[in-house]
Amino acid sequence: MQILSLLAILCLLTTIKAACELVNGACPSACNLVQGECVSLSCFDFTAKLGDSQTNPFKGTTAYVDGTVDLNITITYTDPKFTDTTLKGITKEENTESCLSLKLYNYQDSSKLVRTQSSYKINNINDGSSTRAYQFTIPSKDFVKQLQISDNGTSFIFHGYYSLDFSIGSSLQRVLYFDFLAGIERTSTNNLDTSFGSLSSKVQLDCQGSCQTTATSTLQFCADKACTQVTDKADLYLNDEIWLKHTLTKSGTEVYYLTNPEIYFTGDKLFKKATIQQSKLNQQGYSLYLIKVEIAWRSVTIVAKATLSSTAGSTRILDEQSRLLQQNSQQTQGLTSEVDCVKDKDSNECIDCDESLPVDNYNDPQEDGCPTGSNSYLIFLSMILVALFI
Repeated sequence: MQILSLLAILCLLTTIKAACELVNGACPSACNLVQGECVSLSCFDFTAKLGDSQTNPFKGTTAYVDGTVDLNITITYTDPKFTDTTLKGITKEENTESCLSLKLYNYQDSSKLVRTQSSYKINNINDGSSTRAYQFTIPSKDFVKQLQISDNGTSFIFHGYYSLDFSIGSSLQRVLYFDFLAGIERTSTNNLDTSFGSLSSKVQLDCQGSCQTTATSTLQFCADKACTQVTDKADLYLNDEIWLKHTLTKSGTEVYYLTNPEIYFTGDKLFKKATIQQSKLNQQGYSLYLIKVEIAWRSVTIVAKATLSSTAGSTRILDEQSRLLQQNSQQTQGLTSEVDCVKDKDSNECIDCDESLPVDNYNDPQEDGCPTGSNSYLIFLSMILVALFI
């Protein structure tokens, strides 16, 4: 009798599991066919919250995390079913009854042609009312890596382009494009401003499903001046000169050249542009850069950004007929492994900067290599001391 009961339960579970499976191109009567995917009737309650071509229920905000330069991005919406335990939320992460999955993507620029899936964790926020939100955090050490950087003369402007993709299986149901700005005063991280840009809701990707992925590349330390050998790990010493090798790794890009390079030292609150003292750009598939280690900090990564070109030493954009890289300004970036600290050459010890202080990412660092503190403040203090003794 017990065996028969167990068999009945197994049959029931199998029936429930198979209740919304596509059979001969059709769904059972208790299910809906959504772009080739067979889903339960309750799925409509979740997809309806995504809005339509006329309505967009989502809003976006940005804010720095208290006491840091890390940036929170929050996308909010109002859930009319928030009191219903079986229908609350939109995605599977919010409610296991949902048919929708959610992914976060990062775009190279406003054209939305080049994108990569983001590794940032999406946090689901529910304040107990009908207001719900998706939130992710971009740490300041990733600003140069994840965002576009420009300089307006007094501030660094970081511009981010992202999307939230809602899907049923492999079928995209809605994509939310959004962008934002984060401004940081160049000589002091105390003066901060940020603003959310636009947010648009679409059923299809702007690139109509043929989005390109970023041309991947690596950035390694040269083990010798000729760079006949490279290494992923290296000790960095203040004021030393080092060669870096920037290598394209995506299949098919080995025939391209790297042009217009920019190199940055990055870390928490640190995005110091390095001075390229020499560069070798006339080799297909890779380039070499000589820079000076002009900054001291802990947990440092060096980032190199460059534009791909079909001609050596040219800023000419890639051939538009290229099947591999169709966009007009394909860029790539390589980053070194994280270095624990920058060392003093005489003592072979890590240089300890007070990383709680505001960071000057523009002017020359102090003599000890620390970008914290203020030269003008020291001069002012010296003048006061002199005046006291006159």
